[in-house]
Amino acid sequence: MTSWKTLLPAWALVAVTGCSASAGFVTAPTVDEQHSLQSLKARLVGPTAVSPVFADGDRHDVAIAVMKQLANPAVPEVDIYRWNRAGWQPLARVTLDIGGSIAADGGATTPIATVDLTPASTPELLVTVHYNAGPATAVLSAYGGRWHSLTFRGGLAQDGDERFNVTVGTDGSLRSQENDCVPNCAAGHLVTTVYRFDAASGTLLAQTNR
Repeated sequence: MTSWKTLLPAWALVAVTGCSASAGFVTAPTVDEQHSLQSLKARLVGPTAVSPVFADGDRHDVAIAVMKQLANPAVPEVDIYRWNRAGWQPLARVTLDIGGSIAADGGATTPIATVDLTPASTPELLVTVHYNAGPATAVLSAYGGRWHSLTFRGGLAQDGDERFNVTVGTDGSLRSQENDCVPNCAAGHLVTTVYRFDAASGTLLAQTNR
């Protein structure tokens, strides 16, 4: 994402929680985990969004999206923590595209959802970031042994780590709707691109445009 600098306060269009028997799964936090998570979130400044607690074997992890003032404007960032007896300890940090805004948790919707797209032992994280053109979604994964943003490859937009108006299909695919700008962007039409995870390239590869 390169040109959308005005922020939208709108919520994500979709939030999906998923699990499978062969991958990581969402789990209820213990009382100690919940209290420590509340304390951790209270120390953070600005809007924050918290993922469900998810398991990696017998270990519990959680992700928190924050706005980090590394530059002007602030940069959206996702910090991943792992639980041990002393509390939530930092595990990984993924910086998202500048110019977007993290929406704080509210109501029954969260801008961080979980879904299984890869063979990784933890679920992927769908993180919603808001631009003036609409809500965009980044997909974070521990596939390959480290947390990182998966690259969307193909479709109307140039390769990148975010796509607009993303929904998750029951078949494990992702669908993004973008303006084809034909004959121009004001009179363009929404085109749906279907993406699936490709293990050979480690990317979300466009399957069809329709």
